[in-house]
Amino acid sequence: HAKLELAVSTFGYRGLKIAKALGLYLSDELGRRIPVDWPELDPLWAKAGELGVPVAIHTSDPRAFWEPADPLNERYEELSLHPSWSFYGDEYPSRELLLDERDRVIERHPKTTFICVHLANSPEDLDAVDALLRRHKNVVLDISARVPEIGRHDPKRVRAFFIEHQNRILFGTDLGLSRQGLMLGSTGADQPDLDDVKPFFDAHYEFLETDTRDLRHPTPVQGDWSIDGIGLPAEVLQKIYRDNALRVLRIPGRSGTSSSPPAP
Repeated sequence: HAKLELAVSTFGYRGLKIAKALGLYLSDELGRRIPVDWPELDPLWAKAGELGVPVAIHTSDPRAFWEPADPLNERYEELSLHPSWSFYGDEYPSRELLLDERDRVIERHPKTTFICVHLANSPEDLDAVDALLRRHKNVVLDISARVPEIGRHDPKRVRAFFIEHQNRILFGTDLGLSRQGLMLGSTGADQPDLDDVKPFFDAHYEFLETDTRDLRHPTPVQGDWSIDGIGLPAEVLQKIYRDNALRVLRIPGRSGTSSSPPAP
């Protein structure tokens, strides 16, 4: 936690990111799995709250990743390309166990803001996400890399969910740059290039801003289905695109009334 304080106070860091390795892969010196709610990590979560920086925490993954990686799996194409993303089998903790561990951390640290990324890694179950938000006032969400799953629900229900929780949802895409190249939500057999970036963002905007039905979702490798737009009001879009992030990241001196970010 001393390094976190140094990063924030000296180098201006505005958050802490915890990857899914915690709970899934990391082990102690005896080879035992380190759970997400490992007590030894409590000082780190507490320090984030003391410093006023959010913890973006990725725990678990899509439900399909815990199912057999065969042609009957709706994410078979993605899992075929990334076999290490499959957590099917007794050697892995269950998805439910991981999420329970995460929730215990959140409950133990009510003064720390947790950004539960990927719609709390439960976009398949809006009721579960709704319950999480109602139970823990220190939780916010982002939608990165989960529009394909969010957009499968009844659009009226999704729209109502976003409007009700409009102060606690952040825009995100999972666009990434690495030595392996460009990632747009996930990676498939074909490597995207810069010409693919604007259509990728446009697909997000169309989902959030229009009532269009049977849309092509942003990341086809994440599932062969269409989604429905939810046509959010301008004032809600302003919060999701911009204002909520400014508040959560405590970025001072910024204001604006635009309902959407500049085009990429």
